[in-house]
Amino acid sequence: MLTEVQKQQLRQEKKEKIIQIRKTLSEMTEEQRQAIADKFGIVTVEGHLLTSHNQCFLVAQSEINFSIVGEFLQWKKAGRVVRKGEHGFLIFVPLKTKQENSEMFSDDEDIKFYTVTVFDISQTEVIAKSEAT
Repeated sequence: MLTEVQKQQLRQEKKEKIIQIRKTLSEMTEEQRQAIADKFGIVTVEGHLLTSHNQCFLVAQSEINFSIVGEFLQWKKAGRVVRKGEHGFLIFVPLKTKQENSEMFSDDEDIKFYTVTVFDISQTEVIAKSEAT
């Protein structure tokens, strides 16, 4: 179990890593980002193509040849499990907030982003039949 100090240190390290990667990506032109996206064509477990920004963000974090990525529970739902000891990678996911007293989302609202941890298919294996039950 991590102490509160250790948790804060890990959060700070994650924040610094994200800041450094975002700085690198912000210095790239849109053409450079798109060239990376065209080269890799990284998709999610559900088959959605990641944005060029998220693809660049993944490539900047590791030398893995990313192809299909998903969160831990997405892989489980797809019949695969993340191998023990594998480290995930961060991508940005939009979080659209709705206005107070409204159940509808509007286009002019602020969209906030948060990070989620994903794993490449190469970091997973098929769930054994004994584990699936």
